[in-house]
Amino acid sequence: MREESLSREVRYGKQDIAELESASIQVHLIYKKAAELFKRTSYSPSVKDDVAGEKTHSTNSNGQVMAPAVLQKWIQTARGWKCIGCELRQPDSIGVQAEANVHEERVYLDVGEGRFVKAEMLIQAIVWSQYEKIRMLAPWLGDDTFYTVQELDVISRYIVPTYFSERPLHEQGKVSKVHQSSGQIPLYQEYVDAPSLCVQVDGGLLEGRLLTGVYVSEEQFFGLNPYLKDGDGGRTYMQACVQ
Repeated sequence: MREESLSREVRYGKQDIAELESASIQVHLIYKKAAELFKRTSYSPSVKDDVAGEKTHSTNSNGQVMAPAVLQKWIQTARGWKCIGCELRQPDSIGVQAEANVHEERVYLDVGEGRFVKAEMLIQAIVWSQYEKIRMLAPWLGDDTFYTVQELDVISRYIVPTYFSERPLHEQGKVSKVHQSSGQIPLYQEYVDAPSLCVQVDGGLLEGRLLTGVYVSEEQFFGLNPYLKDGDGGRTYMQACVQ
Protein backbone atom coordinates (compact mmCIF):
# COMPACT_ATOMS: atom_id res chain seq x y z
CA MET A 1 0.00 0.00 0.00
CA ARG A 2 1.43 3.38 -1.03
CA GLU A 3 1.86 5.93 1.75
CA GLU A 4 3.01 9.53 1.29
CA SER A 5 3.13 12.63 3.46
CA LEU A 6 1.82 16.05 2.48
CA SER A 7 2.07 19.38 4.28
CA ARG A 8 -1.48 20.37 3.35
CA GLU A 9 -3.61 21.15 6.41
CA VAL A 10 -6.99 19.65 7.24
CA ARG A 11 -8.93 21.85 9.66
CA TYR A 12 -10.92 20.52 12.59
CA GLY A 13 -13.13 22.41 15.01
CA LYS A 14 -12.32 22.31 18.71
CA GLN A 15 -15.53 20.38 19.34
CA ASP A 16 -14.51 17.72 16.81
CA ILE A 17 -11.09 17.36 18.45
CA ALA A 18 -12.64 17.02 21.89
CA GLU A 19 -15.15 14.43 20.68
CA LEU A 20 -12.52 12.35 18.88
CA GLU A 21 -10.20 12.47 21.87
CA SER A 22 -12.91 11.12 24.15
CA ALA A 23 -14.50 8.70 21.68
CA SER A 24 -11.21 7.16 20.54
CA ILE A 25 -10.27 6.18 24.09
CA GLN A 26 -13.73 4.74 24.78
CA VAL A 27 -13.64 2.72 21.54
CA HIS A 28 -10.10 1.57 22.30
CA LEU A 29 -11.15 0.26 25.72
CA ILE A 30 -14.09 -1.60 24.16
CA TYR A 31 -11.78 -3.21 21.60
CA LYS A 32 -9.44 -4.28 24.41
CA LYS A 33 -12.31 -5.68 26.45
CA ALA A 34 -13.50 -7.79 23.52
CA ALA A 35 -9.94 -8.87 22.71
CA GLU A 36 -9.36 -10.00 26.29
CA LEU A 37 -12.50 -12.13 26.13
CA PHE A 38 -11.35 -13.62 22.83
CA LYS A 39 -7.92 -14.23 24.38
CA ARG A 40 -9.41 -16.21 27.26
CA THR A 41 -11.43 -18.45 24.94
CA SER A 42 -8.85 -18.85 22.15
CA TYR A 43 -6.95 -22.12 21.99
CA SER A 44 -3.74 -20.80 20.41
CA PRO A 45 -1.15 -19.11 22.67
CA SER A 46 0.23 -17.09 19.74
CA VAL A 47 -3.24 -15.91 18.78
CA LYS A 48 -3.97 -15.02 22.40
CA ASP A 49 -1.03 -12.67 22.56
CA ASP A 50 -1.48 -11.14 19.11
CA VAL A 51 -5.18 -10.38 19.23
CA ALA A 52 -4.97 -8.81 22.67
CA GLY A 53 -2.18 -6.54 21.50
CA GLU A 54 0.31 -7.93 24.01
CA LYS A 55 3.28 -7.60 21.72
CA THR A 56 6.77 -6.88 22.91
CA HIS A 57 7.46 -3.16 23.07
CA SER A 58 10.02 -1.92 20.58
CA THR A 59 13.00 0.34 21.18
CA ASN A 60 13.61 3.41 19.02
CA SER A 61 16.92 4.84 17.85
CA ASN A 62 17.31 6.76 21.13
CA GLY A 63 16.93 3.65 23.21
CA GLN A 64 13.43 4.58 24.39
CA VAL A 65 10.94 1.78 24.87
CA MET A 66 7.87 2.47 22.75
CA ALA A 67 4.48 0.82 23.20
CA PRO A 68 2.57 -0.33 20.11
CA ALA A 69 0.16 2.33 18.85
CA VAL A 70 -3.32 1.84 17.47
CA LEU A 71 -4.33 3.87 14.46
CA GLN A 72 -8.10 4.14 14.49
CA LYS A 73 -9.80 5.07 11.21
CA TRP A 74 -12.61 7.61 11.55
CA ILE A 75 -14.99 9.16 9.02
CA GLN A 76 -17.09 12.26 9.61
CA THR A 77 -20.60 11.64 8.28
CA ALA A 78 -23.96 13.38 8.37
CA ARG A 79 -24.72 11.10 11.36
CA GLY A 80 -21.57 12.12 13.20
CA TRP A 81 -18.15 10.51 13.59
CA LYS A 82 -17.88 6.79 12.77
CA CYS A 83 -15.01 4.38 13.42
CA ILE A 84 -14.57 1.81 10.66
CA GLY A 85 -11.71 -0.07 12.31
CA CYS A 86 -8.13 0.19 13.44
CA GLU A 87 -4.58 -0.91 12.67
CA LEU A 88 -1.77 -1.89 15.00
CA ARG A 89 1.29 0.25 14.36
CA GLN A 90 4.77 0.29 15.84
CA PRO A 91 6.01 3.89 16.21
CA ASP A 92 9.58 5.15 16.41
CA SER A 93 8.15 8.14 18.25
CA ILE A 94 4.76 9.71 18.89
CA GLY A 95 4.16 13.41 19.34
CA VAL A 96 1.13 15.41 20.34
CA GLN A 97 0.44 15.93 16.65
CA ALA A 98 0.85 12.35 15.50
CA GLU A 99 3.54 12.78 12.87
CA ALA A 100 5.21 9.57 13.93
CA ASN A 101 7.49 7.60 11.69
CA VAL A 102 5.57 4.36 11.85
CA HIS A 103 5.32 1.07 10.10
CA GLU A 104 2.16 -0.93 9.97
CA GLU A 105 2.12 -4.31 11.67
CA ARG A 106 -0.88 -6.24 10.45
CA VAL A 107 -1.92 -9.21 12.57
CA TYR A 108 -3.65 -12.07 10.75
CA LEU A 109 -5.27 -14.98 12.57
CA ASP A 110 -5.19 -18.49 11.12
CA VAL A 111 -8.74 -19.82 11.31
CA GLY A 112 -7.91 -23.14 9.67
CA GLU A 113 -7.87 -24.62 6.16
CA GLY A 114 -5.37 -22.00 5.01
CA ARG A 115 -7.80 -19.17 5.73
CA PHE A 116 -6.88 -16.00 7.57
CA VAL A 117 -8.70 -13.00 8.98
CA LYS A 118 -7.38 -9.58 9.90
CA ALA A 119 -7.36 -9.41 13.71
CA GLU A 120 -8.53 -5.81 13.90
CA MET A 121 -11.55 -6.44 11.67
CA LEU A 122 -12.34 -9.64 13.56
CA ILE A 123 -12.54 -7.68 16.83
CA GLN A 124 -14.78 -5.10 15.12
CA ALA A 125 -17.15 -7.86 14.02
CA ILE A 126 -17.11 -9.50 17.45
CA VAL A 127 -17.93 -6.22 19.19
CA TRP A 128 -20.88 -5.55 16.89
CA SER A 129 -22.16 -9.13 17.22
CA GLN A 130 -22.02 -8.83 21.01
CA TYR A 131 -23.79 -5.48 20.87
CA GLU A 132 -26.71 -6.79 18.81
CA LYS A 133 -27.15 -9.90 20.96
CA ILE A 134 -27.08 -7.89 24.20
CA ARG A 135 -29.67 -5.45 22.84
CA MET A 136 -31.87 -8.33 21.68
CA LEU A 137 -31.65 -10.21 24.99
CA ALA A 138 -31.75 -7.12 27.23
CA PRO A 139 -35.16 -7.97 28.83
CA TRP A 140 -33.75 -11.29 30.09
CA LEU A 141 -30.18 -10.25 30.89
CA GLY A 142 -31.01 -7.45 33.31
CA ASP A 143 -27.80 -5.93 34.62
CA ASP A 144 -25.75 -9.02 33.80
CA THR A 145 -24.31 -7.83 30.46
CA PHE A 146 -20.76 -7.91 29.16
CA TYR A 147 -20.81 -4.21 28.25
CA THR A 148 -22.08 -1.41 30.46
CA VAL A 149 -24.92 0.85 29.34
CA GLN A 150 -22.38 3.56 28.56
CA GLU A 151 -20.25 1.15 26.48
CA LEU A 152 -23.31 0.00 24.54
CA ASP A 153 -24.12 3.63 23.75
CA VAL A 154 -20.54 4.17 22.52
CA ILE A 155 -20.77 1.11 20.26
CA SER A 156 -24.12 2.26 18.87
CA ARG A 157 -22.91 5.80 18.27
CA TYR A 158 -19.42 5.28 16.88
CA ILE A 159 -18.68 1.73 15.72
CA VAL A 160 -19.73 0.79 12.19
CA PRO A 161 -21.76 -2.47 11.93
CA THR A 162 -19.51 -5.33 10.80
CA TYR A 163 -20.68 -8.90 10.16
CA PHE A 164 -19.44 -12.35 9.24
CA SER A 165 -22.14 -12.53 6.55
CA GLU A 166 -23.57 -10.00 4.12
CA ARG A 167 -27.12 -11.16 4.89
CA PRO A 168 -27.88 -8.75 7.81
CA LEU A 169 -26.89 -5.70 5.77
CA HIS A 170 -28.74 -7.00 2.72
CA GLU A 171 -31.90 -7.52 4.79
CA GLN A 172 -31.62 -3.97 6.13
CA GLY A 173 -31.22 -2.59 2.61
CA LYS A 174 -27.78 -1.23 3.40
CA VAL A 175 -24.78 -1.10 1.11
CA SER A 176 -21.90 -3.26 2.33
CA LYS A 177 -18.15 -3.22 1.89
CA VAL A 178 -16.36 -6.55 1.94
CA HIS A 179 -12.98 -6.82 3.63
CA GLN A 180 -11.15 -9.73 2.06
CA SER A 181 -7.67 -10.17 0.64
CA SER A 182 -6.12 -13.27 -0.86
CA GLY A 183 -6.46 -16.20 1.53
CA GLN A 184 -8.66 -14.29 3.99
CA ILE A 185 -12.22 -15.01 5.04
CA PRO A 186 -14.57 -12.16 4.19
CA LEU A 187 -16.02 -9.72 6.70
CA TYR A 188 -18.86 -7.40 5.70
CA GLN A 189 -19.17 -3.84 6.94
CA GLU A 190 -21.83 -1.22 6.38
CA TYR A 191 -20.47 1.15 3.75
CA VAL A 192 -19.71 4.61 5.13
CA ASP A 193 -19.21 7.30 2.52
CA ALA A 194 -16.19 9.44 3.38
CA PRO A 195 -15.99 13.10 2.25
CA SER A 196 -14.35 13.51 -1.16
CA LEU A 197 -11.11 15.46 -1.39
CA CYS A 198 -8.78 16.60 -4.16
CA VAL A 199 -5.17 17.64 -3.44
CA GLN A 200 -2.26 18.65 -5.59
CA VAL A 201 0.63 16.18 -5.53
CA ASP A 202 3.75 16.41 -7.73
CA GLY A 203 2.11 18.93 -10.04
CA GLY A 204 -1.00 16.82 -10.53
CA LEU A 205 -4.34 16.40 -8.84
CA LEU A 206 -5.02 13.41 -6.63
CA GLU A 207 -8.63 12.58 -5.83
CA GLY A 208 -9.81 10.40 -2.99
CA ARG A 209 -11.73 10.18 0.27
CA LEU A 210 -10.80 11.93 3.49
CA LEU A 211 -10.31 9.76 6.56
CA THR A 212 -9.08 10.82 9.97
CA GLY A 213 -6.49 8.63 11.63
CA VAL A 214 -6.50 8.84 15.42
CA TYR A 215 -3.49 7.53 17.33
CA VAL A 216 -4.10 5.84 20.68
CA SER A 217 -1.37 4.21 22.75
CA GLU A 218 -1.59 2.75 26.24
CA GLU A 219 -5.10 4.20 26.62
CA GLN A 220 -3.96 7.71 25.79
CA PHE A 221 -4.92 9.96 22.89
CA PHE A 222 -1.87 11.05 20.86
CA GLY A 223 -3.38 13.15 18.11
CA LEU A 224 -4.81 13.12 14.61
CA ASN A 225 -3.29 12.16 11.28
CA PRO A 226 -5.79 12.84 8.46
CA TYR A 227 -5.18 11.16 5.13
CA LEU A 228 -6.58 10.95 1.63
CA LYS A 229 -7.26 7.41 0.45
CA ASP A 230 -7.29 7.05 -3.33
CA GLY A 231 -9.04 4.48 -5.49
CA ASP A 232 -6.04 2.12 -5.36
CA GLY A 233 -5.90 2.13 -1.57
CA GLY A 234 -2.89 4.44 -1.39
CA ARG A 235 -2.68 7.00 1.40
CA THR A 236 -1.49 10.59 1.38
CA TYR A 237 -1.10 11.86 4.95
CA MET A 238 -1.70 15.50 5.83
CA GLN A 239 -1.45 17.81 8.83
CA ALA A 240 -4.30 18.32 11.29
CA CYS A 241 -5.00 21.93 12.24
CA VAL A 242 -7.42 23.22 14.90
CA GLN A 243 -9.54 26.16 13.77
